[in-house]
Amino acid sequence: MISSVITDFRSSISFGKADEVDLFRELAKAIVKNSTSTFIDETHGGKVCNVNFTSATGKAEICEISDLLIVSHSATGGRLRATFWQAKKQAVSKWLNVTSTGSQLDFKGQFNQWDLLSRRPSISGVASFSPPSDLLSSFSSPSIGSFGVFHEKASLVEVAYSVAEFLACPSPAAKHPTLAINGYLDKYHAFNGEVLTKRDLVSFLSALFEFQVGALLDPSQPSHKWLARWVMTKTAGSAAPTAVAALRRFLGEDVGDDSNAPTGATGLSILIVEASDEA
Repeated sequence: MISSVITDFRSSISFGKADEVDLFRELAKAIVKNSTSTFIDETHGGKVCNVNFTSATGKAEICEISDLLIVSHSATGGRLRATFWQAKKQAVSKWLNVTSTGSQLDFKGQFNQWDLLSRRPSISGVASFSPPSDLLSSFSSPSIGSFGVFHEKASLVEVAYSVAEFLACPSPAAKHPTLAINGYLDKYHAFNGEVLTKRDLVSFLSALFEFQVGALLDPSQPSHKWLARWVMTKTAGSAAPTAVAALRRFLGEDVGDDSNAPTGATGLSILIVEASDEA
């Protein structure tokens, strides 16, 4: 299955012509084609701001919470994981140019996106997106925020994944600072069995389909239940039956209890993946 996803993804895009939104859209479509998954595309070019927050520097910020919300569920267990995944494209990496292993990857990001997903401050929604203020901070695991960096290695398109908190940002005054993924962390699991980094498509997809990407949702947390209800509402009529069943099991009697159901496009795409097992 993973090899089919990679083949379909790489054959569908031209790295030089594609932007980061094109890249993650085509990856999501390849995942859906070759697995029991659902993709709801609402990025609209990736130019939609949907949250306000105060940055670590004290500045009021407005930006997108992420490009993509990845939700995974086990085919057998009923637990859910989620990560707000910010996609980036890096045409040239200094680390890849000078090393043979490609274990490190530098890329250009945006300070406010990194600050939001790594620090996970209180937020407020914009327009039709009305999340609880502690949507990010209510998670004990930093895996709720992550980055996926598309790049080329030996003329093949790859993806490097990292939990946002494990990225360093040495230039907080820069609007587009250089961030770096530490590929040496890809052998570690932490918190509730999730991975911290994965340096290529094969290892990222393997972790995704083995229920190792994203933070566990806790049914005792109101904000986690809000997120599950929001996903169910946004994917109504589109989600695979197994995904609907997993969301219903998680929500229990709270399935229909949502006064902040979305009324329109929020600028955030959703990918729901059925994992083969639980970590």
